[in-house]
Amino acid sequence: MTTAPAGATGTSRRGPRLSGLTWLVWRQHRAAFWTGLTVTAAGIAWFAYQRANMMDYLDSVGWPHPKSPTWSAGFETYESQLSDFSSVLGLLPVLVGVFLGAPLIANDLEHGTGRLVTSQAVSRGRWLAMKLGTAALVVTVCTTALSVAFGWWLGPVRDQNGVLYWLAGSVTGPLPVALGLFTTAAGVAIGMVLRRTLLSMVVTFGFAVTVELVWATCWPQLGNAVTATTRHGVGDGTFPQLPETAYDLNQSYLTGSGELLSSNSCALENEQAINACLKQKDIVGWSVDYLPASQLSPTMWTGTAILLTLTAAATAFVFWWGRKRLY
Repeated sequence: MTTAPAGATGTSRRGPRLSGLTWLVWRQHRAAFWTGLTVTAAGIAWFAYQRANMMDYLDSVGWPHPKSPTWSAGFETYESQLSDFSSVLGLLPVLVGVFLGAPLIANDLEHGTGRLVTSQAVSRGRWLAMKLGTAALVVTVCTTALSVAFGWWLGPVRDQNGVLYWLAGSVTGPLPVALGLFTTAAGVAIGMVLRRTLLSMVVTFGFAVTVELVWATCWPQLGNAVTATTRHGVGDGTFPQLPETAYDLNQSYLTGSGELLSSNSCALENEQAINACLKQKDIVGWSVDYLPASQLSPTMWTGTAILLTLTAAATAFVFWWGRKRLY
């Protein structure tokens, strides 16, 4: 009986395999890469499951022309889920920055692996390019897949109201991808400077959370706002009628002379005091700045361009620091 050589049989069953520096980078960070890919696959499956449940409900009420005016009460559960998961997706850039970006180079510097690699036939530039390129590829694939899947879940109802259109809509499209790439590049830069893995992760966490908070406040300001005013007082029914999917940026009191005052200018204890305040300040109506629905796409692309520019700057710093001050 003739038996095929073990090595020949094993080779015939193998598919394409990584080699050289690519294999080393994947091997070093395989736990983070596989975790990201697994979470992405699980997230897509969960979004598909939730979308199927939502569509079953919408079909049962005759969507897009519901038979009963009370259908919206039953839809609140699905709307709440969309809002909650948009918040969860908003945290992904923080996680990739902390668990992928920060240790990517810092761990090598702390344990001397980077010096060992670059002492071989591998240049510092190639080593850094492979590290950053592989991490950026994984981040791009995962965030794009989750963004597209969430947009698919949201799509049938995104025009339902301003909350779904703007808050949930902000985690679809290119914006979350660019934000993930920026926090990853920033985490790498922080790790290279601090050269300690745990410390880098802590600092990157603080940095990424700050970026998230600032960005969540500032990115709607990138759009071209429209102002709606009324001069019918500030009682019931006097607030400007905004489009259904408008994003309310700012509300102010309007005085008879056209001056704008804070909507909290007359936040007093009782109605009599409030009315006296309104009369004293000559407040005659409202002034509201808002973004119409048409501003969502240009606002997201403008924000994406800014984040990609910051990512390029952080990446350039990583290569500059790596060539000049790594060892």
